[in-house]
Order: sequence, then structure tokens, then C-alpha cells
Amino acid sequence: MIRSMTGYGSAELDRDGLSLTAEIRSVNHRFCEVSLRSPKVVSLFEDRIRQLVADRFSRGKFNLTITWSGAGETGEELKVNELVADRYVALLEKLRLRYKLDSGLDLRTLATLPDVFAWEHTAFSDEETWSLVKDLVTRACDSMDVMKAREGQALAKDSVLRLKLVREQLDLVAERGPQRPLEAKERLMARLRVLLADIEMDPVRIAQEVAMMADRLDFTEECVRLSAHLDQFHSLIEGPEQAGRKLNFLLQEMNREANTIGSKANDVEVARAVIVMKEEIERLREQVQNVE
Repeated sequence: MIRSMTGYGSAELDRDGLSLTAEIRSVNHRFCEVSLRSPKVVSLFEDRIRQLVADRFSRGKFNLTITWSGAGETGEELKVNELVADRYVALLEKLRLRYKLDSGLDLRTLATLPDVFAWEHTAFSDEETWSLVKDLVTRACDSMDVMKAREGQALAKDSVLRLKLVREQLDLVAERGPQRPLEAKERLMARLRVLLADIEMDPVRIAQEVAMMADRLDFTEECVRLSAHLDQFHSLIEGPEQAGRKLNFLLQEMNREANTIGSKANDVEVARAVIVMKEEIERLREQVQNVE
């Protein structure tokens, strides 16, 4: 089943007081392009992260944001320096008693004193950090994949309806095809009778003209190819492979066959059917622009 190129996914991970979150968004793009925003502790793995996303999705422009809450840019963890805080409180209490001051110490004041808080390096090694990040990004991609698949189902359903409309018009055109040479022959004979009057017509020459006319008006080959393209298109949207590029190519071929049918037929009924087919093919083309 086809998947949409647009989607959103997120994931969260808590470990030893640290909170990691990832958000990923994707929009239409001809190729696979991954933009990453992350703290320095994660930037070491940027190439691996981009490859992780590229291995999951073939096309789209992805914006991935990773946050590392409870840690500094380089992976440190913010902690209270209890020895320093205890010393501050003891000394301030000593000053209060010595100079008989009112107690004005509160949490806000204590928090603003130097070195009460300190950054300490986390105990995670590079391998452990990558394991966490990989798990986080994989879960975010899984979340986005669900949304992309759901939208892909909607695109597939709409495409099937469009294909049915094109098929109906193609059947009308194919039914009309054998009638065109006969009608052209009758018109030719009627004109010749008026122009030549009592002059005897050469049956061999007339047969040659009719044969040439029938060849110019014959669009059976185009109908067969367009029918085959419709079958293949339907097979691709129902199949497991990522078919965005193939579907786009098929639509170009379908549009070309429809144009050729219209130009060969030189018929009002066929022209009307071709217009409807081209309208539906264009709608399919717009939908396929969002297919991965």
C-alpha cells in the first residue's frame, strides 16, 4: 500500500532523571533530505541519525528535532552542590546571630548564590548515548509511519476511484474506435459521388484511400497501452513497494496515450472522453506528488 510523504511523529524516553524527546515532520520532496536540530551531546551521531531516517523513507524533506532535558548541551546533568549549600546556610546563620539580624534567607536567595548548582558529566558512554538516541529516533519514525500509512490509504482509495473513471471513458473510446473508419469511408464516398457525378470511380484507388484513412484513424494500440498502464497503476498502489516515482512516470505515459487517441480519432465523442480522461489523469498526478 502506498504511503504519503507528509507526516508527523514523536517519541519520549526517560532514563536516570534525563528526558529525551524527538519530533519529526516530513513534507513533499523529490529526494530524501533530513534536517536535524539537536544538543551537542547528540550532534556526534548526526550522520548515523540521518542514515537511520533515510533507511526508513525513500523520499521527503524531514525535519527532526531532538531535545535532552535535564542535561546541558554537552550532556552534563545539573545537580545541587549540597556541601556548598550547607556551608552557605551555616555561615549566613552565624552572621545573623553575631550581628542580631533578621533572617532573610529564602530559597530564591540561596539559589542565586555561586556554585550552589553545578553541571556534572553523565555516566553514559558514547555507545549508551547512541543506543538511547537510536531507540528514540526509531520510535519517532514508527509514529510518523503510522500517519503516513493512514494518509496513503486515503490517497489509494481516491486513486482507485479516479482509475475507474478513466477506465470507463477508455471503454467508450475503444467501443467507438471500429466505427470511425466506416464512418470516414461513407463520408468519402458521399463526397466523391457529388464531385465526380457520372464519372466511374476506380475501386482500387478508393480502397487505397480508405485503407490509409483507416490506418490514420486507428487508435487501438494506444487504447491497449493505456489499459495496461491503468492495470499497472492499480497494481502499484495496492502493492508493498514504494512506488511514487513509478506512478509519476506512468501518469506521463497515460497522458501521452490519451493525447494521441484524441489527435488520431478526430471525433467529437472521442474528444469528450479524452478530455474527461485527461482531467482525471491530472488529478491523479496531483495526488501522486504526495506519494512516497
